[in-house]
This record gives sequence, structure tokens and C-alpha cells, in this order.
Amino acid sequence: MEDERGSLLPKNNESGFYVTYDGAELRSFRSYLRWVYVDQSNACKSTVSWSIFIFLALVVPICSHFLLDCSDTCDSDHTRPYHVPVQISLSVFATLSFLCLSGWDRRYGFRKFLFLDKVGDESLKIQRAYAEQMKRTNILILRWGLPCFIAEFAYKIWWYASGGSGIPYYGNVYLSSIILCTLELCSWIYRTSIFFLVCVLFRLICYLQIFRLDDFAQVFQRESEVAFILIEHLRIRRNLRIISHRFRVFILASLILVTASQLIFLLMATRPNADLDILRGGELAVKFLSM
Repeated sequence: MEDERGSLLPKNNESGFYVTYDGAELRSFRSYLRWVYVDQSNACKSTVSWSIFIFLALVVPICSHFLLDCSDTCDSDHTRPYHVPVQISLSVFATLSFLCLSGWDRRYGFRKFLFLDKVGDESLKIQRAYAEQMKRTNILILRWGLPCFIAEFAYKIWWYASGGSGIPYYGNVYLSSIILCTLELCSWIYRTSIFFLVCVLFRLICYLQIFRLDDFAQVFQRESEVAFILIEHLRIRRNLRIISHRFRVFILASLILVTASQLIFLLMATRPNADLDILRGGELAVKFLSM
């Protein structure tokens, strides 16, 4: 990733007031990207990113399915009839999100992708609003992700703690359960966080255009020159076209995948011989919450 330091300062500021933007919000986003290991700035970091993605999004779910297959030893409450479709759905969404994030980072860079290289040319009102929205975005991630994590964490702890010796273990039963539970939780957090991140980035960029449209509405009160108004209109229209182009694949693919996965879960849960109760459907419920 390119260096994100700098200030979003207006080029012409006659009032003497400056909106200081030291990149704190942007650095928090970059920290979040590093936390989910999406970094394509060089070959080494790219290799690490892909390795962690393959391990947490693909290897861990596959291994957990085979290593924790207890259909013959677990009681009825600890069988996982919906584990396979849930894990496939989460991995597919994580793959889509990871590929999109990696492509955007490699092609545009995070600063350019969020239009931060252009915000310095905007009015002080837009700069302040966009900086504030970036702060709120971090809160939004926690507001959506934390309840889902608490629900998933509680379900996993219950599943391992109450399963006893019926759940397959390797070596020491307690150490095996702790390691396997931790890996499953890390895999779930990783896949869910990547998908949340792409959705939040789309929301953030759209808010910038909303701020610009609100500011553009005031142009008619301040300006009477048609050329200036048309230039502003064309600039906003071009930005909207860029956003639509960049997120087109993700939006269309997500729409198809969400519709298909929810339809599959609905058919599985409502079929006449469905093996479903509040305990066995825990993962299914968390999946609905995270989507």
C-alpha cells in the first residue's frame, strides 16, 4: 500500500481555518486491513495474505468438518446437520470479498480507492463530514460484528463444553478442544470481518457522494454561472460511475449468493424431516445474523 500520510487540506482557504486531517481514521482502516491480512503492497506481504486466507477461509473449515465429525459418537444435540452449507457459504463470501479487496488495493491503493486524494479539493464542510463518517465507520463495524461474534462464541463454547468425550479429540481432550475451538472462531471472525469490511467501504464511499450532492444543492444559491454548475455536475456523475464500476461485481455476486444461500437454508430448515431445534440450528442462526 502506498503511504497514507498527509493532510486533507483545502488548496485555497481564505478564512484561515483548516480542517486538520492527520490520517488517524485512515490509519485505523489500514490497521483493520492488516488485521484481516489484506495487503498486496509487495510480494512478501501478498504471499502472507494469501497464505492466511487459504488457511483460515478454506483449510480450517474443511479440517473442522472431518476432524469433528461426531455423527456416530455425539448425542443428538451435538450433531451438525447444517455445518457444511454454513461453512461453504461463509467461505464463498470470504473468497469474493478477499478477491475484491486484493484487486482494489493492488490496482488503486487504499487512499485513491476511498477518494481521499480528492477530498482536499472539496469544501471544509465535506472534509469535516467525511472525516466524521470514517470515525463512525469503525463503530459500525463493531456494532454489526460484535453481537454476531458474541453469539458465535457462546454457541461454540457451549458445543465444546457440553459435548464431553463424545466430540472427537486428539491427545489431551481439553487442549484439543481449546485449539480446535480457537481455530474455528478465528476462521469465523476472519471470514465475517472481510465481508463486513467491503460492505462498510461501499457505504463510506457512497456517503462521500451524498455529502457532495448536498453541497452541490447549495451551489444554485451561491453561483449563477452555468459552466461552473455543469462542471460540478459532471464531476459528481463521473465519481458515481466509477463507484458503480468498482463495486459492480461485488454487488451482483453478493446479491446472487445471499439469495441462493438463504433459499437453501430455508428449504433445509422447513423440509418435512428437518433435524432442527434451537441448539442444532445455532450456526444457522448466526449465519442469518451475519448476513
